[in-house]
Amino acid sequence: MPGAGADRVIVVGAGIAGLTTAIALRREGVKAEVFERRDEPSRLLTGGGFMLWHNAILALRRIGLDGRVAAVGEPIRLHEFRSAGGRRLARWRIDPKTESCGAPAIALRRSALNTILMEEAGDGVHLGARLASFEQDDDGVTAYFEDGRSVRGDVLIGADGLRSTVRGALRRWHEAPPRHAGYTAWQAITRLPGEDLVPTGTFFNLWGRGLRFLYCRLNEHEVYWDAITSDRVRDRFDTVRSGKRAVLAEGYRDWPAPIPQVIESTDEDAILPIEIFDRPPGETWGHGRVTLVGDAAHPMTLNLSQGAGQGIESAVVLGRTLAAGADDPVRALREYEERRRARTADMVNTSWWIGAMGRPRSALVCGLRNAFMRATFDTFAFRQSYSLMLDTDF
Repeated sequence: MPGAGADRVIVVGAGIAGLTTAIALRREGVKAEVFERRDEPSRLLTGGGFMLWHNAILALRRIGLDGRVAAVGEPIRLHEFRSAGGRRLARWRIDPKTESCGAPAIALRRSALNTILMEEAGDGVHLGARLASFEQDDDGVTAYFEDGRSVRGDVLIGADGLRSTVRGALRRWHEAPPRHAGYTAWQAITRLPGEDLVPTGTFFNLWGRGLRFLYCRLNEHEVYWDAITSDRVRDRFDTVRSGKRAVLAEGYRDWPAPIPQVIESTDEDAILPIEIFDRPPGETWGHGRVTLVGDAAHPMTLNLSQGAGQGIESAVVLGRTLAAGADDPVRALREYEERRRARTADMVNTSWWIGAMGRPRSALVCGLRNAFMRATFDTFAFRQSYSLMLDTDF
């Protein structure tokens, strides 16, 4: 294709995938600038806790950030599955996998990762830049922002999340809305010292009837938790008459310790209910000199804890592929899309299937599910999960 190579890349969105893409490109000697609609740095350094599994740390190693990121997280050594009655369904030992692949799995604050990425991206991040539209031709792409400025680049990358402006413009604003998963995640971080309540290094994953509860320690003082409520249960929660903490405390009152204590210890304002969406795989990510990365390309539910990890992987692959094919950026973008399509589709589909297991309320169905987990999760499911996780392409 005629025109210049990829000497200047425009990245729209300063989330995890967008910042990682810019850092990966700059490590390869390609000028990359990030344009973010939020206008205050503090608004970028927010968010609750989450997991980065081994594959994400290995991807960060490609751009020299694995050590810094691992240092701000708490290593996960056990992943324990239990029923709402407290019965153990499975227990995954994580240390052997950490040793064999050479990278830990960690729990951390999202803001801690964002801080590191923002520092690395440095003055390449421009705030208060809300994308209005873009135009591309044989020689490059022009991005137009709502404040009147325009920027010319060789490639434009949409890293602007689930409801991406870049994605919408590529499709001329004609596509199906994101797919609702049928449940809500009530996420929070609470101050709760004490190893006797929540031991360090174990990620707890409890399954009930239309309810789930995930929690782990982030550090000696803080615990991250997620209450996942299916629509059939959540619709009974009256947050008009009662606060979020009160309705969750009622919903989980009969669950085993320390879940009631974890909820009770949490400030009302710290609880953030998030509706969970994804998009079914198969849609085209880009055209010409424009492509997508992260949630703009392959949003997924939270059940594999791979949303951020796959965004990081895609960013690293995109940066390396585009730098290697800088003389023909259009071909390089299509190569990146082809490399990432199957892996991210597997993650999206597997995560959706796991989430569907948590939606039923029937005692019979949930009993059968728990029996299935007891029979398969320590063996088959563990092997399959790690086979999928560590089948990396970077």
